Amino acid sequence: MKAVIFDFDGVIHDTFDFHRKKLEEYAGLTLSEQDFRDIHNGNFFKSTVAGIQNMNWLGYRDYINLDIAALKIKDNIKKVLLELNNRYELFIVTSGGTKNISDYLKNNNVLDVFKEILGLEANKMKVDKFNFIFNRYALVPADCIFVTDTLGDILEANTVNLKTIAIDSGFHNRETLERGNPFRMISSMEELSDNI
Repeated sequence: MKAVIFDFDGVIHDTFDFHRKKLEEYAGLTLSEQDFRDIHNGNFFKSTVAGIQNMNWLGYRDYINLDIAALKIKDNIKKVLLELNNRYELFIVTSGGTKNISDYLKNNNVLDVFKEILGLEANKMKVDKFNFIFNRYALVPADCIFVTDTLGDILEANTVNLKTIAIDSGFHNRETLERGNPFRMISSMEELSDNI
């Protein structure tokens, strides 16, 4: 194993309620908790929920920038990232804005542990972002593991034969995540090192 690729939302930081609230403020999208979970059953940007496909995502990125950058990382998660950085190359593949995630990581003193952050500006398809990492860093799927909390992400990783570790304390529960047949299932970031 050479590299660990992380999703951001629900894995590095629990942003479930944050985004539900901000989407309502920004675009008037009022989504139930279940509707918001269901949007992540496939690629987020392909959701058929009214307003998602046509939303100005770069505008939303800018709207939430200061608020997301000000969030504080949990000590246990920061510790795991710092430890893993000693053994693996770390990446983030997210549907969120690269600038937002970078600012968050910088403010929490963990930006330097990541080789690259690929957000919505790079591509809306995580499949393409995975392939970019493989090509740019001379990696193959067998060299990497992807840590995520949504079924949609697992399905995209499956498309490129990238093994996933699903964390059931994020956006999706264990039952939903199991539908994607992840390589491993964990309930906290502290379990990550023992399951790679």
